[in-house]
Order: sequence, then C-alpha cells, then structure tokens
Amino acid sequence: MQKIILFSVLLIMGTMGGDAWAQSAGRPPLISVVKKGAEKNTVSITGLKAAGPNGQLFSRTLARDLELSGWFKVGASGAVRVSGTVSEAGTGIQSACRITWPGKAFNWNKVSMGGAEVRRQAHQLADEMVRLITGETGIAQTRIVFVNRRGRNNADLYMCDADGQGLMQITHDNVAAVGPRWAPNGRDIYYTSFMKGYPAVYRLMVGGGERKALAAFRGLNTGAAISPDGSRAALILSYQGNPELYVLGLASGQLVRLTRTSYGAEASPCWSPDGRRIVYVSDVTKAPQLYIVDVATRQSRRLTYRGSENVNPDWSAQGKIVYATKRGGGYRIAVLDPRADEGSCELLASAGDYEHPSWAPDGRHIVCSNRSSLYILDTLGDPAVRLINLAGNWMSPDWSNR
Repeated sequence: MQKIILFSVLLIMGTMGGDAWAQSAGRPPLISVVKKGAEKNTVSITGLKAAGPNGQLFSRTLARDLELSGWFKVGASGAVRVSGTVSEAGTGIQSACRITWPGKAFNWNKVSMGGAEVRRQAHQLADEMVRLITGETGIAQTRIVFVNRRGRNNADLYMCDADGQGLMQITHDNVAAVGPRWAPNGRDIYYTSFMKGYPAVYRLMVGGGERKALAAFRGLNTGAAISPDGSRAALILSYQGNPELYVLGLASGQLVRLTRTSYGAEASPCWSPDGRRIVYVSDVTKAPQLYIVDVATRQSRRLTYRGSENVNPDWSAQGKIVYATKRGGGYRIAVLDPRADEGSCELLASAGDYEHPSWAPDGRHIVCSNRSSLYILDTLGDPAVRLINLAGNWMSPDWSNR
C-alpha cells in the first residue's frame, strides 16, 4: 500500500528519456528563462513611529511583506512613504498611518487587539498598498499548508503565513499523510491520511471543527482538489481496480468517473479556473505526463511530451499551469500556458531538485519543496526565498487563494 501512495504523489515514476525523445520527434526543448526581476517601487517607512514591542512587530512585518510581494524594496527614502504612528493598545495596537506616492495617498486607521492581530493588520496594510499602488494582487494575508514528514509512516500537517511566520501544527496523528489542498473558501483543507489504517481523504476545518471523511472507498483514496465554485471534488480512487480520476458532487454525493486507463494510473488532479477542465498526471505511456480532461465530455488530451517525468501540476487563476519536470536527473519547475504550444513553456532558472509547486493567488509567485525545505520562487526573476528556517522534512505545500 505504501508503494501505491508513493505513486499517487508521484515521488517515484518513470524512466523514459524525454528530452531525447522530444528532439527526435522534431519538438523544440523547454526554454530555460533567466530574468532580472521586476521593477520595484522604493518605499520608506522611516516616517512611521512604531512604539513598543507590538509596534515594532507591526513595522517589521509590514517591511517584510512589502519586500516579499516583489513590487517594493524598502529603503531610507523613496517615492512611496509610510508615515504616522503605531502604538500599543492593550494586547494589540492602534495605527494611524498615511501612505503617499506621487499624486496619490490613503489613510490607514485601525485598532487590533491580541498578539496575532498585530501581524494580521500589517498583512492587511501590505496587501492594500500592493492593490492601490501597483494594481496587483497582494499575498500577505494568504497561508500555506504543507507536510512535515518524520518517517515513512509518520507525518502531520502544518501551516504558516505567506512570510513563513506563524508556524502552526494542525494535525497530531503521527501517521502517513500526503497531498494537503486548500478549498476555495480558504477555511477547509483536504488531504489523504492513514488515520484509520488505510488511505482515506479527509476534510479539516482550520481553526476548529470536526474532521470528516470525504472519501473512504476500498483501495486508494487520494488527490482531493475542490472545484473553483466549491461544489465538486476531483479524486483519485481505485475501488474499481486501477487508480482513476473521478469527480464527486459534494452535496449530491454523485460520483462520475472521468478516465479509463486499464494499463496506467492517474494522480494529482487540479481544476481549471473556470471549473470545466482538470489537469492530471497519467503514466499510461509508462512515464508520467500531464493530461487535460474536459469534465463535461470526459475527453482527455495529452499536454506534455518533454521531460522524462512531468508531475505535480497546479493551475493558476490567471490560466497558466506550473509543474515539476525531471531533467538531467533532477526536478525543475516549469510554467506552461495550456492554450499555447509546449515549446512556449518556460523552465524557471532556479537550479535544484524542486517539486510540488503551488501558485500564489497573484499568479507570480510559486511555493515548492526542495530537499526537505520550502522555497518561494518568483516567475519574474527575483531570487528564491527559503520559507522556513527550521529543521524538518517539509514537503507538499499548497498556497491558499485568500
């Protein structure tokens, strides 16, 4: 059974020489892209008078959030200025800030109680600055869920803020657990666990609430991904024999089988932004590649041909698919527009053994694992950022969309 689970998360699969095959078939290789990084606004927060430990925490968190957004760099002086006061208010803070940039300004006045609210308020201000100054989507208020694997059959789920702080253990089962995925509502997490001795899919409400089994059929239950409208779950089930792709209606309980591959197995489903298609992995050709299935017609088409293995796809709200591609013995992160030819695929410049990529809601940043650590990659070329500087076997991250 452990071998099945390892296949379902695609830690071991396939040996075909994809690059040589692509070239012999007349297909151009993937494009390795090196970028200098996005243009940045310099922001000064020297005019912000932050008093006490909570005020200092607010200031540090805001500066970190602005830097991680990719759109700002913090300096002693800049065209963007944050001024005003942040003072202690009981166990929290009271802020009275003014943010100015050429020809424009807005005020930020808020009272937040409790230590956790100090950082949350800084996240809110950072996202508001990104939205109003750049017109882009901020990511400071989002969260990332992932697995800390302590042994072959011992793992639990953890969660942190987008800046890597606020680390929290959210399960304490000490059994094999894989594939956590956020629901679109930003509150529920779906994952596969051996809590009952066999692989079943569970729904866990963050912050409390009952944990419920979503799929506990005979055999393998894994790969849960919730549709953008929250009404359906894509699942990998083997109760009819082979691991196949199914869609489960969350209200009706109706189960629809989408694939029939007698000599292959499916894994890692992810919905398109419009909820009409699902990208998934299949080894029907004896090596894992990406496929897209139309949910209404159940018709599939192969998406990738290059790379000896292509696994762990994630479809952004902006329409691009990120995945891990095995090249030269290690994994790299690739980004593909499914509407274009695969020759337009970009291979991110970061070297290393990167796996399990997941999009941030800004469609720019990607979180992924690399040899027991988690990193944030920037598709516009900023350097990779290590998310957590603590010992652990961190893997399988998923970024919330809110």
